[in-house]
Amino acid sequence: MPELMRIGRQISTLRKAKGLTGEKLAEILQVSPQAISKWENGKCLPEAALLPALAKTLECSIDNLLTPSELTYKPEANEKVEDFYLKVDEDSRLETRNIEFSRSKNIISRYLRDKNMEIADVCGGTGPYAFWLAEKGHNVHLMDLTQKHIDIAKQRSKASNIALSSYNCGDARNLPYKDESMDLVLIMGALYHLQSKESRLKCLTEAFRVLKKDGHIICTVINRYNIFAASVIWNLFLDDLDTLENAIKTGMADCFTLPQAYSHTPSEIVSELQTAGFENTQALGVEGIASAFGDYTWPTDEKEAARLLKCIELSESIPEMLGVSRNIIGVGRKNG
Repeated sequence: MPELMRIGRQISTLRKAKGLTGEKLAEILQVSPQAISKWENGKCLPEAALLPALAKTLECSIDNLLTPSELTYKPEANEKVEDFYLKVDEDSRLETRNIEFSRSKNIISRYLRDKNMEIADVCGGTGPYAFWLAEKGHNVHLMDLTQKHIDIAKQRSKASNIALSSYNCGDARNLPYKDESMDLVLIMGALYHLQSKESRLKCLTEAFRVLKKDGHIICTVINRYNIFAASVIWNLFLDDLDTLENAIKTGMADCFTLPQAYSHTPSEIVSELQTAGFENTQALGVEGIASAFGDYTWPTDEKEAARLLKCIELSESIPEMLGVSRNIIGVGRKNG
């Protein structure tokens, strides 16, 4: 039965990545929509005679259909991203962007129980969120693309005497965790290095797989429309407006400080979460109106900081305001 479920999720993921409804796939294959539903829910396998047509429609091999552990598309290479993080000091990034860090922790806190939650911090860097959550009494599993970050996290654990439950070096599209083993999955950076929709959906469906029923995903994406404000504040694209226009149209821009960068529209991250199977989805602005000022740190004056925080909180889910925030957090629930 577990193998049937994995094959069913594979078919569902590939179908959604192609933009096909279950009804449309049924029409193409000349079967009933109920048959598609049974395949995707792990009730049964497609008949052998249908496998060639199913594989052709979903643009994969039959082996890919029946071997869910294999990636079914050509994923983005990780070399540029790994090389970038080997050179930069990711360990101190959130110290200089304390609005992002404190606001993200505030949003995460809304989905925490008292203690003992199983939490996966996927591509969590050196573990700023992981250690904060471990201090709160949760069992946190840190994974990151680069061994450098994992090594730093292990050193921090020894120095602080705060233990994480596990450390793994790996890819967000192939998580090392068992099905339905996590109460909460954090993806606070991986999605803005995945330029293909297939890669992003693979990342999100992996999170869906490892979540327990009624568990939540919390993921951070770069807001595409904040590029307008950034281009003015930081004098970007002064002589290259074509690149700005392309970034707004496609979300792709390798010319920023991040390699292999992708930025979402506010509605896009909600749509991708829903495509991956999540419900109760929403998009929340992280820095909100503060992003318009080009300053990602709290004012030193306590009253000014409190006023700014209140403005961010009041506008965090207003659709018309989401476009200004540098980062957006997408939230979804795996309903039972």
